[in-house]
Order: sequence, then structure tokens, then C-alpha cells
Amino acid sequence: MFRLLTVSTPKIRSFRLAIPRRGISTVEAGTAYENHTLSIFNRLGASLERTGGAGDNGVDFRGPWTLPDQQQFYLVGQCKYYERKKIGPSVIREWEGVMSRQELDTLGVVAASSGFTSSCIQAALSSIYPIALVTIDGGHQSNRYTNIEESIRGFVWNKAADAFIGKLVVAKKHYDLCKLDQADPAMFTIQLLWNGQPLPPSVSR
Repeated sequence: MFRLLTVSTPKIRSFRLAIPRRGISTVEAGTAYENHTLSIFNRLGASLERTGGAGDNGVDFRGPWTLPDQQQFYLVGQCKYYERKKIGPSVIREWEGVMSRQELDTLGVVAASSGFTSSCIQAALSSIYPIALVTIDGGHQSNRYTNIEESIRGFVWNKAADAFIGKLVVAKKHYDLCKLDQADPAMFTIQLLWNGQPLPPSVSR
């Protein structure tokens, strides 16, 4: 569903992740992760608002997303914050129930701090509903991820979502190895491209 390229890391304004390392409840950590995820998507051209809480019907955030040269579409999403645990296929089955109650012009996004299992990815790819899986670092890793775009670690979507984001290209963005711990030399994040230009547009300035 996507092409994989390699690009260099641009210099952009830094943001500190808003998730404290300790002395915080599970609910507080989840809320902070939701806010962090919204900040990333809003920097990518969306206008999302947090809806998590009692009566949210499984939706943590919603709102319009406008990509370059494309009409605006609606997005609903759910966040899963875990220190280490990857998300399994049961989450996709539950999310399909949420998507079945949405309008046809709606893209569903599941964001996870620790990624997804292979069976979860397969479940999303085979779904009839437009679903994108996004891995967004939750702040439990090294402070090397201080740029908000550098928090994106993975982005994959199914065929049904092509109508919304099929023109996106997912590029692997490597870091300057001189600035990294050599014990972990393969660190990277994801850069989204539209017509060859990075999203958000400001990173090219």
C-alpha cells in the first residue's frame, strides 16, 4: 500500500513530549498520549479535537484532515498507550465496530505507542473499512525524539483507505549516526511525503 524511500532528517522546531516518565497514573499517561497524537496530526494539516472520556463510543479524537491538492475528509481515531506491549488483532475487530457507525467519507486511525503485532497489521489490511495504523513514540524511549515529527515510527493503511491517503509516500528517515549511541545505529522515524514534498510543509523551509 505504500512505497519506502530514505531521506535525510530536516532541521525543524523541537517539541518536548508531554508524557512524564514516572509518578503518573495510567489514565493520565493515556490522556497525555492522546494530546501528543493530536499535536502530530494537527501539524500534518488536520484539525482534530480530543473526544476521549465517558460516552466516547471508542473514539478518542475526531475532526477534518486536509491534504495538499485533495478535498477535505473526516478522521476518527483511537489511541493505545503501552510502555512495551504491541497491539493485537482484537483491537482491530473492536475498531471495525466503531467504523461501522461512521459516515462513508471517514478514515479511521489507530495510534499505538509500542506498535502492532503482525496479526494486527494483517487484520487491518484485510478490513473492508478504511483504516490506518500509526506507531507514534509515547515518550518512554530516549530523549533523542524531541521533534514532534520524529515521534512517528510507522504508518501503514489498507486498500479501503487509498481513497483518502493513497497518494501519501512513507519514507524512512535515518539519523546522523555521529549523534547516536553506536550500540543502536539503526534508529529511524517516518517522514510522510505528498507529491515528493514532506508533510508538514514547514519542514522544507
